[in-house]
Amino acid sequence: MRFKILMAMCVSMVLSHAGAGFESDSYLIWISSRCPEQSTTCTSVTYNQTSKRNGKTIVVDGGQPIVGSVSKNLIGYTFYDLQTKYSYELSMDLQGEYTLYVRRYPKPSLKEKVQRISDNDYQLKLAKTKK
Repeated sequence: MRFKILMAMCVSMVLSHAGAGFESDSYLIWISSRCPEQSTTCTSVTYNQTSKRNGKTIVVDGGQPIVGSVSKNLIGYTFYDLQTKYSYELSMDLQGEYTLYVRRYPKPSLKEKVQRISDNDYQLKLAKTKK
């Protein structure tokens, strides 16, 4: 019985610290998740975007899942910053490539290709950006 409780605690700790790093020409992005694996409805995610140009970071909690119309799998999230009226959408296309859309209404949107990077690379690049 104690082993089952310990295992449940370990699994919840892993889920609470899951995340993924991404990089575009302008930004380093970290999306952390406290969602069960393969969930398509969970909104317990956080978006961290750090500008490579000036090192400034924005953090937005509570992303809306984007589910593929064909696959029905989770393919990304949209994050809404209600203070600045910006939205940040990071999603994967059918070829497995990621794109970041940054929108502020009524201004036109920014679109950048994004690549998945390892946790270690994210931390190294973030340290260089935040000198």
